[in-house]
Amino acid sequence: MMRFTLRQEPPLRVTADALIPERLAGRSRGEIERLPLAIGNRPSTVGDWFRVGGEAAATLAIEGPCRRLDRVGAGMSRGSRIIVEGDAGAYLGLGLRGGAIEVAGNAGFGAATDMRSGVIRIAGSAGDGVGGALPGAAGGMSDGAVIVHGNAGAATGARLKRGLVAVLGDVGAGCGAGMLAGTIVGGGALGPGAGTAMRRGTIVALGDAPHIGACFADCGAHELVVLRLLAHELARLGLEALGARIGPLRRFMGDGAVSGRGEIFIVG
Repeated sequence: MMRFTLRQEPPLRVTADALIPERLAGRSRGEIERLPLAIGNRPSTVGDWFRVGGEAAATLAIEGPCRRLDRVGAGMSRGSRIIVEGDAGAYLGLGLRGGAIEVAGNAGFGAATDMRSGVIRIAGSAGDGVGGALPGAAGGMSDGAVIVHGNAGAATGARLKRGLVAVLGDVGAGCGAGMLAGTIVGGGALGPGAGTAMRRGTIVALGDAPHIGACFADCGAHELVVLRLLAHELARLGLEALGARIGPLRRFMGDGAVSGRGEIFIVG
């Protein structure tokens, strides 16, 4: 395993998408230390900010005050693993196409934006826009799984195309707005505006959900096969306790202002 230890907290945002195992494979430690690393709009190198230890391998660890470290794991496509032993900055796993990213702390804005495959696990909370879309893009995350053990901010799963976003805590306003397909599961409170303009897809709220929009039709309580399948998938991802909370749920179909083929499940 190769380890990157920040020498000190950077004064500006650092673009860290060069630090993925597939881009480091076959390079010596000296070559890795000389790789360019943008800090704000200033040119720099990996060695200017990180102490590099170990040998290039499929697992890479980053430690230190990483809250200004943006685009960690961006574009990773192989079955590699990145471990962040602290917080991560914005756009964690941007465009991820394979492998796994694990964050021991919190993540900033835009985690899993344009994600195509793989698994992202965030032990703390995540900022706005989890699983969202790049500016101007028709859709956001299109496959894979994102697991947030804390809370998630506004616009979680906005324009989601496919895949699973599971948040064990509260989810902010606009969850699943413009959603095209896929599944969002929230273990805590669901903020206002959930499912606004969603065309398809599923939102499951296992906590308080007092703000279901007027364009959603109450279809009554159901115990559907798809909910049991979702519980099994959560268990496969290590979220047995969350899956065990899925039972008969009240189903709302919408958003009737668009196609009306999406669904929000709530308790009660």
